[in-house]
Amino acid sequence: MKKEKIRKRKKTDLFDVINTLFLTILMVIVLLPFYFTVVRSFMTQQDFMMNGASLWPEHFTLGNYRDIFVGSNMLRSFGNSVLYTVTGVAFSMFLTTTMAYGLSKKNYPGRALIQNMVIFTMYFGGGLIPFFLLIKDLGMMNTRWAVIIPLSFNVFNLIILRNFFEQLPPDMEESATLDGANPLQVFWCISLPLVKPALATLVLFFAVGRWNEWFHSSLFLGNAQLWPMQLELRQILWSSASFAESIPAEVGRPSFSEGLKAAAVMVTMLPIMCVYPFLQKYFVKGVMIGAIKS
Repeated sequence: MKKEKIRKRKKTDLFDVINTLFLTILMVIVLLPFYFTVVRSFMTQQDFMMNGASLWPEHFTLGNYRDIFVGSNMLRSFGNSVLYTVTGVAFSMFLTTTMAYGLSKKNYPGRALIQNMVIFTMYFGGGLIPFFLLIKDLGMMNTRWAVIIPLSFNVFNLIILRNFFEQLPPDMEESATLDGANPLQVFWCISLPLVKPALATLVLFFAVGRWNEWFHSSLFLGNAQLWPMQLELRQILWSSASFAESIPAEVGRPSFSEGLKAAAVMVTMLPIMCVYPFLQKYFVKGVMIGAIKS
């Protein structure tokens, strides 16, 4: 028995070593490009020409970030992205929570039909051209609604939240009803607080998706005044050389196209990176609960 336990420990230890080594290599592969992007955003053109991919900028500068905000519409696009993200997440969570709560009720009239119709859209869609024509016919082209409304629903997130609602004990809602609570109070005061980890996870999913969205914005928003940050970033990456030439030069420092690219990437990533730590504990808890229940 002792020999078998020792062998199991050795196998477990070997697996842990291999797993740790693999994850460490994967972490380095992921973090190195990110680190070099951060370093390049603080480099001068001279440093980049002399040292290339340096581990630390020899002459630290914030000039690239200054050029981004001076020579582009980054501030305006930042405001647009915040508006699209906050409004879009709120609208998406309203639709998702209400529909998931309704579909979690076994006695809901037509529950199976509605659920199957919703799931059907996961596998079959009309395609991009009908979608574009629909937005055009609704008069939402070149409006903020074209980004907020059509992308507000996600069937996969709906199914996740519905499963969480189905796990809630029905006795709690029945007790609240007997105490005089109406259905809205039961939903808001009883059910939603119990699925807080799932809600935080979905908020994170929706927020990341909204913040990084650029494809539909490029289709529906021809007016540059309405562009989110991702479209502004794409414009900078595509025309960084001409963009650098158009920026008023700072005294003693020419504009640096590679530094502009790195700074623009960091500016677009930073807000969502700041939000994640506040939702991390709920995100991990939600994933763990979902894994145990499944």
